[in-house]
Amino acid sequence: MEQKNEKNVFIEKKIFIFSIFVLATLIISTIMLSYFLLNDKILKINEKNITNEPDLPVYENTDDNDVEIDEQVTYMLKEYNGKIGVYENAALIYTLDTYVFTLPDIDKQLLREGIITASKTELYELIEEYY
Repeated sequence: MEQKNEKNVFIEKKIFIFSIFVLATLIISTIMLSYFLLNDKILKINEKNITNEPDLPVYENTDDNDVEIDEQVTYMLKEYNGKIGVYENAALIYTLDTYVFTLPDIDKQLLREGIITASKTELYELIEEYY
């Protein structure tokens, strides 16, 4: 009887060790799978946000005499809700996905005050620096 009991204890220990092994394998597999799935989503989000030029509105010039177009257009980059806002003639037209808190202190100060430029070329160069 004692020998049978020892055999049962030995088998129970093997089953217990095997169960722990299976459980550990499942936990590690779940962690790895969730890491790869989340990493893939993060990469897709970052790829979506990376573009050469932001989608700024395009204004068409019309020949109507009723429509006056201001020849002096000014653009500005300024902090907006913790991100970088792109302004045209003091109106917000676009928000970059760059958080101001991630930038150096000098850039934070400049963006609090607003960086003004008079051409789209300069604007795109500034946007490129902060993307």
